[in-house]
Amino acid sequence: MKIGLKPLLSLVLLVTILIPAGVAVFVGVSATARQNTNITTSEVHALSYAQSVGLDVILDECITALNSLAQFEEIRLTAGGNYNVVRDEVAGLFDSVSVVSPHLLNIIVVDLSGTVRIDAFENAGAHFDAFNEAAGLSKNEITISDITIADPNYGGENTFYVLSRIDEDEVVLGYICMVYSTEIFKNYLKTRELFEGIGMFFLTDRKGTALFLNGSPVTRAGQIESAGLTEIINNATSIRREVDSGIIDSGSYIGAYGTINGNKNNVSHGWLWYGAYPVAEITAVPFPVIFVVCMVAVISLVFIAFALIIIRRVTVPPHDIVLKMRKINEGDMDERLAVKGTDEYAYISDAFNEMLDEVLISGEMHRTISALSDNMLFEWDFKRETLFVSDNFKEMFEVETERATLMNGRFIESLMEKDDAERYKVDTNKLMRSLDSMHGEYQVRTKTGSVIWISVRSHCVLDRLGELLRIVGVVTNINSEKLLSLQLSERASYDFLSGLYNRNTFMRELQSEITRSASSRVGVIFIDVDDFKFVNDTYGHDTGDEIIKTVANIIKDKLGSAGFAGRFGGDEFVMCVTEEETLHNIDKLATAVLELFDKGYEAVKYNTTLKIKASLGIAIAPEHGRDNETLLAAADEAMYFVKKNGKCNFHIYNPEDSVLTELMHSI
Repeated sequence: MKIGLKPLLSLVLLVTILIPAGVAVFVGVSATARQNTNITTSEVHALSYAQSVGLDVILDECITALNSLAQFEEIRLTAGGNYNVVRDEVAGLFDSVSVVSPHLLNIIVVDLSGTVRIDAFENAGAHFDAFNEAAGLSKNEITISDITIADPNYGGENTFYVLSRIDEDEVVLGYICMVYSTEIFKNYLKTRELFEGIGMFFLTDRKGTALFLNGSPVTRAGQIESAGLTEIINNATSIRREVDSGIIDSGSYIGAYGTINGNKNNVSHGWLWYGAYPVAEITAVPFPVIFVVCMVAVISLVFIAFALIIIRRVTVPPHDIVLKMRKINEGDMDERLAVKGTDEYAYISDAFNEMLDEVLISGEMHRTISALSDNMLFEWDFKRETLFVSDNFKEMFEVETERATLMNGRFIESLMEKDDAERYKVDTNKLMRSLDSMHGEYQVRTKTGSVIWISVRSHCVLDRLGELLRIVGVVTNINSEKLLSLQLSERASYDFLSGLYNRNTFMRELQSEITRSASSRVGVIFIDVDDFKFVNDTYGHDTGDEIIKTVANIIKDKLGSAGFAGRFGGDEFVMCVTEEETLHNIDKLATAVLELFDKGYEAVKYNTTLKIKASLGIAIAPEHGRDNETLLAAADEAMYFVKKNGKCNFHIYNPEDSVLTELMHSI
């Protein structure tokens, strides 16, 4: 990945100025916010606990009054069913307690059957609604009820009651209940705000009903609108604390509020009190910290501005150099760098201009040499991915150099036939791997449509690290020399008179075919023209030459694409059969050749038809030999067998032929 100078310097600026400044601000603000949170939490903890003590006093007064009444003999007699005996004394007790506690709404004495014996409204005989709860109390156990909102029994007051059992010497006489208005807490709770009015202190029963929350005397849990307080109240209903005095939970967070909570430490299954404060308020960053942050930001901006000026001074000249170089690369060779001042960039610009002048002179010399030479030049620049060809190349060949690359199939190979194009690609791949040189000869099509032979020589130019920079090459028209060479090569490979392969060429091609067809068969037919010397002596060598040509034409006609043939000199010919179907019917091929020979040659000069007789010997690889010499010897042996047994026929080689021939020689 390449990183420019300007982004690199900007990155350095970011690392050395912005990141340290940001880290310092972040750490400072975080530490301040954390300190404020700790201080506020501690303060709310202390205030909440102090206020909870006041609530304890109020509830203790209610419980003390209940315990005191339960000890009076008159109350015990009332619970036991003797209310009429102590009616006046009980009334006096009720009046005394009511004077002390103006928020006391009722005092109820209940017998063991759950029947109200007496209350402040003289509802004797009614069933006590909380009898089930009362019956479950143990000795000296006191319970506080949940809040009843708008209690119809007491004129719509919000009420709660304190309930206990009446005992005498381990005997349960009944129960006593004192009903209070929640107004008993009003004056205390409505003035008890926390942390300069930001937080609040409130009381909840087990059902989540809250007293004096947000100014409301009684608020049901489902009717609370403040975000986060609903969660606090719901949490209150799910908490069941064991009686454990002095336990207070602090530092927890519910919704947007931090909380301090606890329970009345001497009331079983009692209410919960909460001190709640909005977290956002106490985590606000104080002004001194904001001032320090602003100062750090201003100083950082000053340093950044100064650094940007330096970066611009460093990066603008190289940027100008790059822009000029791009214009020069696009072909505007008259562009030059402006030389300003005497700093390092001025020296660089001056040296660059001098180098560019040298490049222009060198390029002009390059073009001049190219124009004076018959060689056509090309150059592939790997860095810029551009292809250059000389003018004489463009004059001879139709190649779009703007779209061509060395390997995309649109360069020289687009002018070649398939075989040459494939060979060119293979040669070029070798060049790319070896990073050395390449030489190849190919046939290409010129602008005029003619096909010529060219020689291509390419060489790799590497940089100091051994990476490929460019490939330079020379294309030479070698058509005349190549055609002459091919002609000479062809003459050296063929028999001049018959047009068939000569002995050396046939033997070479036969061996190649045997090697290539190692898993299949190859057939050889050795042909010897019978009595050819008689023809030469009787009708002359010209007629003999014509018969040779006739024999050669018959062989080529019948063999076709099923193989190739050759002449070993004189009257000896050889056929190589490679096609499987023809090889399977090689006897039919031999018969057809003999029949055509028998039609003879029309010797017009002598006004006669000369019958051509021949003996044919057949051998097949690999049965009769696995190399050209062995296979040809077997065919020759079979032909010799025909010669000794009447001529003008064919015979397929049999190893027993050699034994028979030796026997015939001995006879």
